[in-house]
Amino acid sequence: MIKTVRGVIKGLGYAVDGYIGAFREDRHFRINLSLSLTGTFLSLIFLDGCTRMVLALANWLVLAFELVNTAVERAVDTATTERLPTAKLSKDAAAAAVLTVGLFALICDLLILLPAVLRRL
Repeated sequence: MIKTVRGVIKGLGYAVDGYIGAFREDRHFRINLSLSLTGTFLSLIFLDGCTRMVLALANWLVLAFELVNTAVERAVDTATTERLPTAKLSKDAAAAAVLTVGLFALICDLLILLPAVLRRL
C-alpha cells in the first residue's frame, strides 16, 4: 500500500515537472494558459450550471493538447536532427490538433460566454 502511494506521489511529481517545463520552455503553452484561465474565470463568473463546466472543459482541453504537442515536438527533436517528412508531419499534426481544439474553444467562448458577459456589463 505504501509503495503504491509513493508511486502515485512520484507520478504526480513528474506531471508537475511537465507543467513547469512547458511553462518555462514553451511560449505557446504560456499564451494558451493565460487564455484558458481567462475563459474559465469568466465562465465561472458569468455562466451557470453545466454551461460553465462545458466551457471550462473546452478551454482546458486546449492546454492538454498543447502539452501533448510540446511532448511530440520534443520527442521528434530528440529522435532526429534531420529534416524528415515524417518528423515534419508528426509536428504539424500535433500543432493542428491544438489549433482544432483552440478554434472550438474560441467559438464556444464567442457564442456562449461573450453574450453572457455583454448582458451583465
